[in-house]
Amino acid sequence: QLLLLEVRRELERLIARSAAKRATEAERRRFAEIADEMEAAAAKGDDIAFMRLDREFNRLTSQAAHNEFAETAMAPLHAVSRRFYYIHYQQVADLELTAKQHADVARAIAKGDRDGAGQASDRLLDYIEEFTRATVDPT
Repeated sequence: QLLLLEVRRELERLIARSAAKRATEAERRRFAEIADEMEAAAAKGDDIAFMRLDREFNRLTSQAAHNEFAETAMAPLHAVSRRFYYIHYQQVADLELTAKQHADVARAIAKGDRDGAGQASDRLLDYIEEFTRATVDPT
């Protein structure tokens, strides 16, 4: 998972920045909605709703980048990471922080803020790496 995150970090930044640049108006509206819905799900402790939104967020981000090569490369990485998270999230995850990190990326994309989307993506991957390290080495 840690090795996967090395690759994912670079692709996520590229995809987030590209989505902020290339997303359609409909995609931008959906990113704003997903951000609100993720935070609402986390506030209610609805982990299942959050995970469904996370999957949609990942797909929409890859789609909105309008780069089929990046989208094809990212799909299996998201699948493996989603399984890892699902198995371990109850041990160490902070659902509200996780939702905020995702929402920050989604809102930057919705605004067309390429630099903000890249920075938010890096913060999200920092959190995911911390989560992973706490899971594989809880000491």
